Amino acid sequence: MEDRSVPLARIWLVAVACFTAAALLFTGQVWVDFAYAGRPLSWGLALAVALVDWETWALLTPAVVLLAQRFPFSRASWRVPVVVHVPAGFIIGGVKLTIEAVLTRAILGYGRTPFSFLKIYLTLLTYWAIVAVTHVARSYRDARARELRSAELETALAHAQVEALKMQLHPHFLFNTLNTIAGLMREDVEAADLMLTKLAELLRRTLETADVQEVPLEHELEFLDAYLTIQRSRYGDRLRVSIEASEQARQSIVPSLILQPLVENAIRHGIAEKPGPGRVDLDARLDNNRLVIHVSNDGPEFPPRIREGFGLRNIRSRLERLYGADASFSLLGKPGGGAVASLNFPSRLESPS
Repeated sequence: MEDRSVPLARIWLVAVACFTAAALLFTGQVWVDFAYAGRPLSWGLALAVALVDWETWALLTPAVVLLAQRFPFSRASWRVPVVVHVPAGFIIGGVKLTIEAVLTRAILGYGRTPFSFLKIYLTLLTYWAIVAVTHVARSYRDARARELRSAELETALAHAQVEALKMQLHPHFLFNTLNTIAGLMREDVEAADLMLTKLAELLRRTLETADVQEVPLEHELEFLDAYLTIQRSRYGDRLRVSIEASEQARQSIVPSLILQPLVENAIRHGIAEKPGPGRVDLDARLDNNRLVIHVSNDGPEFPPRIREGFGLRNIRSRLERLYGADASFSLLGKPGGGAVASLNFPSRLESPS
């Protein structure tokens, strides 16, 4: 799990700077208070007392920050933090006043020192100010982290779209498709029209995902259907495809454009590299509220070491950014030849519009 706590050392340095500034600001007040108490001080001693007053908080700030990080306030949870911080404010405030009194006596010796209940209020107010600053700093870090994660996801999605378009507009793929369409126009106009429709659908669906990070699996399967229709025209009876997906799995949300690279790899490195017919199988099932997808082929023996291309690296990157450590992706060889790519991540249904 990502550590969202605010760096303690950084807050402590900021606290020292702020409390030093406060000490300088309140030096005049200390000088006036002691003068009214009948015990006038030099400006140097007044500054020393003010520093003791405020820098004591610098010593206690790490403890307050740790409490604020351990029991943060939020809309969903505020009762427990209140129960913790209210008594903690009095306890830490009492410790602060005790330490301050001891150090002040060490500097000035025994004698009358000014006291006001306003000091108790100011002490409690300072405790809550440290809690508030910690909360604001944490919220700022969370917001920045969300912005960075969103930007990374948009970049990864853009790369996936570019790769999908490159696949569709790759000269080999496109020319084969257009040549097949041209040939079918003289033999089977309906088949040629179907291929042209599927090619247009591929391009249209890719462009439609411009700002969409996740879509129902059903949409991904419709995208694959267009892609596979064109590929079947190239490989003919050599390409056999089986797609099995439960109804619940079809309604589950998946990263957009995440299945096509897996099917493309299964065809390119499986069917294209073996004589005779070959199979590509896609299976999608729910297992304990997790969506498990397998894409496999029966191609040649899987090499012991492979170099993953951009498409597979992009899949790993997008899964990590969307689900963190709660998702997995693997590409392994099968006994007897072929390979299987497996996706496993939490299942989530499409939110109702």
